[in-house]
Amino acid sequence: MKTLLKLLFFILSISTNAQGIDKSLYAFDFKMEHIPIAERAKLFAKLGYSGTTLRVQSDKQRDILKSYLETKEFSSGKLTIPVVFFGFNFSNNIETQNIMWRRTLAALPQGTAMWVIINGNATKEKTLLLLKTMAQEAQKVNKDIVIYPHDNCFIESAEEAIPYIEEVNEPNLFLTLHLCHEMRAGNGNRLLEVAIKAAPYLKFASISGTNVTMFANDKANWSDAIKPLDQGDYDVSKFVSVLQKIKFKGKTMLHTFGIEDEPKEHLSRSITKWNTMVDSTYKIQNNDLNHILDNPENAYWDSISKSWFISNLGGEKVTLEKDGYGWITRLDENGNIISNRWIEGLDAPTGMASYKNLLYVGDRGVLVEINISTGEIIRKINLPNSEFINDVAASRNGDIYISDTFTNTIYKLPEGGNIEIFVKNDLLEYPNGLWVDKNELIVATWGPMTNRATFETSKKGTLKTINLKTKKISPIGKGLPIANFDGVIKYGPYYYATDWTGGRLLKINKKGDVKEVISGFSQFADLGINPEKGLIMIPEMSKNRFIFFNLKSF
Repeated sequence: MKTLLKLLFFILSISTNAQGIDKSLYAFDFKMEHIPIAERAKLFAKLGYSGTTLRVQSDKQRDILKSYLETKEFSSGKLTIPVVFFGFNFSNNIETQNIMWRRTLAALPQGTAMWVIINGNATKEKTLLLLKTMAQEAQKVNKDIVIYPHDNCFIESAEEAIPYIEEVNEPNLFLTLHLCHEMRAGNGNRLLEVAIKAAPYLKFASISGTNVTMFANDKANWSDAIKPLDQGDYDVSKFVSVLQKIKFKGKTMLHTFGIEDEPKEHLSRSITKWNTMVDSTYKIQNNDLNHILDNPENAYWDSISKSWFISNLGGEKVTLEKDGYGWITRLDENGNIISNRWIEGLDAPTGMASYKNLLYVGDRGVLVEINISTGEIIRKINLPNSEFINDVAASRNGDIYISDTFTNTIYKLPEGGNIEIFVKNDLLEYPNGLWVDKNELIVATWGPMTNRATFETSKKGTLKTINLKTKKISPIGKGLPIANFDGVIKYGPYYYATDWTGGRLLKINKKGDVKEVISGFSQFADLGINPEKGLIMIPEMSKNRFIFFNLKSF
């Protein structure tokens, strides 16, 4: 029998002047001592840079800052200095350094922040006190303090800096994401993960050309991690893509430490590369389905709005973290994108269901209620003691059911009522997909899990029913193990369920007989159905895409 299988890809129109992140670029002024400051300013402006950044620690360096600010380009506001850096070394005289950073803070123009690099005989307690003092002093003059993670210093990476920001808890203490120092920290392959964690605190980023392989610290001269943007064997556009994905709102600096090329030459090449990368990464992420979707977990059809909704876990992996980096993509009935990120700021959204004009989304520890017409989150309903909220299903009378896979629990939100535990029973064998069929709740189970990190099971999952009145749990057919099920729907007399690990769509009758419909895919997630057309949508999680399949043709 013929089947209809269609992969959909999208080409979207975007504004030609859209670019996503701030396209301005600021250059460190390393290796420019031979160029008079007035000429440096002219060079930055001529090449298209928005300004510069420099070390301001000594009286001499404060004079250099002043000279920059007195040039025509900076005094007119055409160029700016968004931040300067100060290295605090706990092995040196503390009293002298406290005097010096306060002088630097006082010398900064409005709008300029102070980076701080922590070095020397530092401890957690001393660093916390220093950052607290700096932040409070800076508040008096309306300035910001920004941690500068630096390789082979006390705080070497963005992740190491986050606990200090959270413990100091001052509103003007921020963080920088440096590509070169994250590469040295071994984070070249996990930049998005790091950036998601750092995003709430990020004020600046710095970029440079870099190699994939770093030298050992005792051999380091920075020629491995800091190059002009058009050099190095690491694809620097990945870093720009990361900034685009987290919607970075700060300023980006071009790191130039140790670069021996003539400044005019390497600065010119780097800004050309930068402009190209900013434009191309934005276009790709708004036109390429593989970038619009990020670990799509559930597809859901809402018949009232005539919309498909796709939940995205985000973060380029299956994640259960409460990181605020999950979203809902909205499509029209033909699969064309209406909004890439219709609802943002979720943690790791999974299953969805709708009732009247409300969309209910399972997220980490909560059920999110969304007004479909306005696209606004109405409330987040706490699901007590939940660990892995998975699918959501709605009955005809408006009762909402939510599966928690790890705790073998089904929650219920009665129409007009409060959340309650509907069923909690090990017989559920790690419930995943849900579907309300008249007076029964159909449950697609994952199978008894032996390793939560890898989702391995002692046996495959099966299909079960729960009577909505008596709460009796029964197997469909003999209840034999079938698959690690993700989603389930019913169409006609048959159940259709996705085998996540096997990449299959299975057709199952009420006797439990199984027939393979399609196979050969990877991580088939939670499917949705437009019952009028018999059209199902299945996200293929690992490929960041989905397929449409017409059940009427099967």
